[in-house]
Amino acid sequence: VATIVAAVIVCTIFLWLERREITTAWGDVRRGIWMAVTRAGLLHIDGAPDPRNWRPHLLVLSGAPTKRWHLIELASALTHNRGLLSVCTVLSTDRVTPDRRYGMEDTIREYLLQRGVPSLVRVVNASDPFIGAEQLISAYGLGSVVPNTVLVGDSETAKRRSEYCAMIAGFHRAQRNVLIVHDAPGRGVGERRRIDVWWGGLNQNGGLMMILAHLLRSSGEWRDAEVVLKMALPSDTAAAGVRENLTDLVARSRMGVHCDVLVTNGRPFDDVLRESSAGADLVMIGIAEPDHDFDRYYEKLRRRASGLPTTMFVLAAEDVAFGEVLVERAQAA
Repeated sequence: VATIVAAVIVCTIFLWLERREITTAWGDVRRGIWMAVTRAGLLHIDGAPDPRNWRPHLLVLSGAPTKRWHLIELASALTHNRGLLSVCTVLSTDRVTPDRRYGMEDTIREYLLQRGVPSLVRVVNASDPFIGAEQLISAYGLGSVVPNTVLVGDSETAKRRSEYCAMIAGFHRAQRNVLIVHDAPGRGVGERRRIDVWWGGLNQNGGLMMILAHLLRSSGEWRDAEVVLKMALPSDTAAAGVRENLTDLVARSRMGVHCDVLVTNGRPFDDVLRESSAGADLVMIGIAEPDHDFDRYYEKLRRRASGLPTTMFVLAAEDVAFGEVLVERAQAA
């Protein structure tokens, strides 16, 4: 009886304090406590990150959230209870006042909370949106807590595509992983039942794609989605050994992934890709590091994605051995 009475008294006091929102000369008490906890946490995790504890801390360049909601939705599924999510907008003007930017941030933050997506929000302005995005990526963060992955939509304006490609190359130089989402018009991510990962080996891109696919299918929206590891080879002879290696990799990963080794028999890879992944809800394809001819290479990627379901181009840039991270997680499981 005494325990119940004490619990009732404590709850009553707590509710009374909540209603009063007690403040001091230094501000809200609860805010001060959270600031102290945040400071202690930042100081403790400062330094080189441990690859075994890698998590995606995503920065989404969404523009107006209502226009590119699929980017935020996908980023939220990847970071859900695992990493930090920042939704950012770069205004293509340098005439916006700070008060207006803060007001826009509050509006976006409220909209995201209404849609069930808690995140950090940042609105910046720059005379050039692509240069502004690079500056944002290089400056955004606190201590060692910085976004390690940038998620952007595909380039829609042909005459500014060269600047877009230069921005992607800038993200890569800053050692940020880049996820470029090519949205399938009118389809989105379908029923979230199948993810096709096109395999090029357990290198940086391959390991990162496997981790991202695993994180997606661990989220509520993609739960129990089938992950299919796909690879196209020119002949049955070449496919035999690779099929065995992939089967072994899938077994060691313990992620419930299926493998599908395809023989092209002289057919163009793009034809095999479209035919094999026509029924997927999301397709992941690794891309090469940007070089002097990245503009032309990116145009080829866009043509490749034409006719596919929603496609995510993945470019790993962090100094992290994602293949080892994948093996470590499999062993821990």
